[in-house]
Amino acid sequence: MSSISVPPPKCLQKPLVVPHRHMFGPGPSNVSPRILQAGARPVIGHMHPEIFDDIKSGIQYMFQTRNSMTFAVSGTGHTAMECAICNAVEPGESVLTAVNGIWGERAADMADRIGGRVNTMVAAPGVFFTNAEIEQALSKHRPVLFFLTHGESSTGVLHPLEGIGQLCLKYNCLFLVDSVASIGGAPLHMDRQGSGLDPLAIGLRRTQVEKVSMLK
Repeated sequence: MSSISVPPPKCLQKPLVVPHRHMFGPGPSNVSPRILQAGARPVIGHMHPEIFDDIKSGIQYMFQTRNSMTFAVSGTGHTAMECAICNAVEPGESVLTAVNGIWGERAADMADRIGGRVNTMVAAPGVFFTNAEIEQALSKHRPVLFFLTHGESSTGVLHPLEGIGQLCLKYNCLFLVDSVASIGGAPLHMDRQGSGLDPLAIGLRRTQVEKVSMLK
């Protein structure tokens, strides 16, 4: 005899019927039939070449780069940032982070936790750094890695990138760009930044584009 005293409802004993409705609010919204058809296809792993190679090509197009070391990281935007920092910084090495919002602070915390010698250049919320200020800090601290947030979502600042890659090349340091909040919403031509733009980390939920990391 069953120990269940409450029987299953009749609605759960028959297939789910979902009515077609037009949804005009901010969300949820109607899904394109093309998306629904794609979701009904067989499931394969995210590392299978049928998916991974296409994603790699798409990332290269989105970043506007021909760099072969372009790949997806299965994780959050934090995962991509930490992947780049942990693979570029050894304990005791100098790291420079540009802080004009929460994400520069977060990168400084990550570098500090792995033993990096963290230096920060700080600007008020809503302000970006000039190339002259960045060069002065690079010359003073001689970092192995310079971190900059392209789209600082906590303050609404889109930071210009022109010329910064060349400065990092001049001072022999890697240039890590956090483009989590800006990729897909603002142009980011990676190869035009010169050979100084090295790791590029993004997260796709904010500009409708999955978490990826770019390492050179």
